[in-house]
Parts: sequence; C-alpha cells; structure tokens
Amino acid sequence: MDAQMAAPVRREGPRLRLPPAVRSQQILDAALAVFAERGYAAARMDDIALRSGLSKGGLYAHFASKDEVFEALLSRVLVAPELGEPPAAELGVGVLVDWLLDELEASFGRPELRTVLRLLVAEAERVPAMVARWRSAVIEPFLVAVGELLARHLGDQRPDTATPLLAREPWLALSPAVHALLMQLVLPEHLLYPPERIRQAHRELLLMLMARG
Repeated sequence: MDAQMAAPVRREGPRLRLPPAVRSQQILDAALAVFAERGYAAARMDDIALRSGLSKGGLYAHFASKDEVFEALLSRVLVAPELGEPPAAELGVGVLVDWLLDELEASFGRPELRTVLRLLVAEAERVPAMVARWRSAVIEPFLVAVGELLARHLGDQRPDTATPLLAREPWLALSPAVHALLMQLVLPEHLLYPPERIRQAHRELLLMLMARG
C-alpha cells in the first residue's frame, strides 16, 4: 500500500469553540490539505474531521457530505481575480505590461489555487455544474476586465485605429501565464522553466503585440 495513502491524518491541536463561519473556513483549510494528500476519491469525512480537530458529528453539523465540502472549497478558491488600479497611460506600454504581469503572478501564483485546479481537473466529471460556473463567474469576467483595460490603454495610444487584437481576444494576453500554470499542475518542479524566463518571454510577447495593435 502506498505509504502516503496509508499515513494517518493527524489532528491539528485541541478543539476550540469558534463562530460557525470561522469553523467552516477551518474545515475547508483542512479539507484542502486532505484532498491534496490523498486525492478526492480516497479522502474520507473522517480524515477531514480529524484534520479539523472535530468529531465526525461536528463536521456533519457544517457539511452534509464530502461533495458539499468539495463544492464549498471550489467556491472559495475559484473566484475572479480583482485587478488593481492600472498605471496611467502616459507612463507607457512597458509600465502597463509590468503591472499586468505582477497582477497575473499574484492571482495565478497562489499555491491554494494550484491545488484546487488539480482537483478540479481530476474531478471535472463529478462536478460539471461547478466547472461551468467557474467559467461563467470567474474566467469570462476576468477576460472581459482585461480586454476593457487593454482597449482603454491601446485606444488612448492609437484612438483612430480599429480595436486592437489583444482587446478583442484578451485570452491571448494571458496565454503564457496560463501555460505556465498548466505546466505546474502536471510537471515536477525540476522540469519547469524558471519563472524569470517565463516572465521575460511573456513581457516581450505583450510588448510586441501591443506595438502592432
């Protein structure tokens, strides 16, 4: 039997009386760790209760099933990234590109996101409604926000031209970051490109595309 699968899930300290909302988040933290270690199929509610420092009955007071825990975890993590305040257009395209790359790194670089995406890919057939909701409530709004940002900036630079390619197809602006995230999901760390190489290539690509419009 696999040693990792057979290892007991340890209880994380004594049980404390917490408000229900706080306790629910603690349970989801525990569930994320259990799912990451064992996978969804092998994880049990007993494991999550133990990692949470709860009895099984205490866990069921918050979540009726493992599926419910899983869906709550997906809902917590798979939220649309919020873009910060972009730099002024007069500072130039290079400053905007660096700002956008910083925003993408902050959004895509969360270890919690990578763990949940691995689970979502593995369990997509189990939660098709959640996958569809992720696309409609997270991916599409973020693409719209990026497209509008690029349209405003590029429109300020070249007001008399047609809508630039990146504004029409903003997923192109994100593609290198999405590719890097996908590689992190499927490859061991020693086979990954260095982050600085990915960022530099992404930066050069965006500068080239934004110069062409």
